[in-house]
Amino acid sequence: MKEWLKRLLDLCLPRYCVVCGRRLLYAETCTCARCLLHLPLTRFKGRRSNVVERIMWDECIATQRANAFMKFDRLSPYCQVFYHFKYWSHPDVAVYYGRLMALDVRDEGFFEGIDLIVPVPLSRRRLGRRGYNQSERLAQGIRQVTGLPVAEDVVVRCVDNRTQTQLTAEERRQNVADIFSLARPEAVCGRHILLVDDVITTGSTLRACAHALLEAEGVRLSVMGLAISSYHMRWVFPELDGN
Repeated sequence: MKEWLKRLLDLCLPRYCVVCGRRLLYAETCTCARCLLHLPLTRFKGRRSNVVERIMWDECIATQRANAFMKFDRLSPYCQVFYHFKYWSHPDVAVYYGRLMALDVRDEGFFEGIDLIVPVPLSRRRLGRRGYNQSERLAQGIRQVTGLPVAEDVVVRCVDNRTQTQLTAEERRQNVADIFSLARPEAVCGRHILLVDDVITTGSTLRACAHALLEAEGVRLSVMGLAISSYHMRWVFPELDGN
């Protein structure tokens, strides 16, 4: 009965692919099978020394594992995925893609030993305006696959910095300096934390959040993004373009 009701609802209220706009079939969720087949995957699979791990390196951060599921290119129709959950109030899209990014590395042992998922927090103003944190929605999708708990209140964004969208790499670094603080060190002390973000561009936001987490004693850190900017693929580490 539930299946027939869902089919009837699909008939009365058709759903459309967030990438190409084609009407979705009954078994499809948010993205049609054709667009899923052509997702711009990084195929990193969490392997050592991939782009995400390398842009996280600094004098304090030593990630256990790192991964990004897709490549992000502003000229690609797949940008629609991010617009839907960041600007057009479709958090369900983020949850769905959170499941995809988790399934991509689940069989690679990526989640072994991880204790807790921490999404990169939004400022109160942006959270109030959007109604949800897209990184937390991605984290919930990961939780549905892995069963790992999600903690939103461990790190807080204490400065409402301006958006990073139009900033240069140096401006991004300056813009996120000291914007995060560790609210509950006891929740992460001695634990392996998976830090989750939506799009990794220069890595400045992730590094700033990672530094806040590392203030707690004995924290081990892994990072995961839904996508990494194609800037890194083409210019910073061109040998990995197309992988």
